[in-house]
Amino acid sequence: MQQRVILHSEQISRKGEIKYFQIPLQGTAIKIIAVEASAFLFTEVLQPPPAPTPTPTPPAPAPVPNNCPNPGTASIDAVSSNTANGITTQVFRIGAAVNPTFFYSCGVYSVVVSVTAVDGDTPASIASALASAVNNTSLATWNQYGSNNRNYKPTANANGDLLTLTTDSQHSFFASGSGSCSAEAPPPPPPPPRSTLLQYDPLFTILQNEKAGTVSLQSPDITDIFLQCEAWREDKSINYGDYTFTGEMQGEWLKGRKRVATDVSLSTASPILEAYYKDSWGLYYNKDISYGLNIFIWFEKLTTDDK
Repeated sequence: MQQRVILHSEQISRKGEIKYFQIPLQGTAIKIIAVEASAFLFTEVLQPPPAPTPTPTPPAPAPVPNNCPNPGTASIDAVSSNTANGITTQVFRIGAAVNPTFFYSCGVYSVVVSVTAVDGDTPASIASALASAVNNTSLATWNQYGSNNRNYKPTANANGDLLTLTTDSQHSFFASGSGSCSAEAPPPPPPPPRSTLLQYDPLFTILQNEKAGTVSLQSPDITDIFLQCEAWREDKSINYGDYTFTGEMQGEWLKGRKRVATDVSLSTASPILEAYYKDSWGLYYNKDISYGLNIFIWFEKLTTDDK
């Protein structure tokens, strides 16, 4: 059976961006057999973050802010869910470990609202911030992807570390937290090597590959996400240990060539796939960078006998 491919492109331009988009399909019965993802850079050539240089120890070091006052992992746990009179009421509890940069989000109808913890935040303040974000989101925003067929505007309220959310009886909220930290001091650096056997050997130089981000795909035909894969800039260690390699190979910055096909077996007649993308490239360089994300959907057409 002939294999075909659908190419979908999206532009990413903000550090740590979480983006929702839809991938158009043919609207006829097809079988998705593989998915690939790659990234290509729009901005200037990026250099890896510089290695820290040793600095003399000051006589009186300035106090370092505590970025982990509550060691642990960010979490939001479901407490209860009840449906009455066409309305679903869900209660979630914000976990006790709240630290600066921890990320909390909730969503329904394919719309996601989120808050980022700052110094001084507590479970109660995170619950209050999420409730405000839900209540300040307009009905038009909840309706933007067409999932809100009951035309219901979700509501929220906070009571201490509890977050209560309502939606119509055909849908339900998700809520999640991300981030972790430890109060333990980092291990001491290893001692310097006694001697250097080789100054430079290109055959045994391992370089860190740059992860662009993570793609998650969902089909209206099934309930859960059916695939999650990663997009990479390039494989910088492609010649590692290759004795036939001579000279230096220039890094390719214009487009990402690290493409790995992930096998999929999904039959669908839906005209779209829903996609979420989480940027990692901007976080690696700690800056906003602009790049294109390519997603390749390999598929075969289904005949009447295949259905």
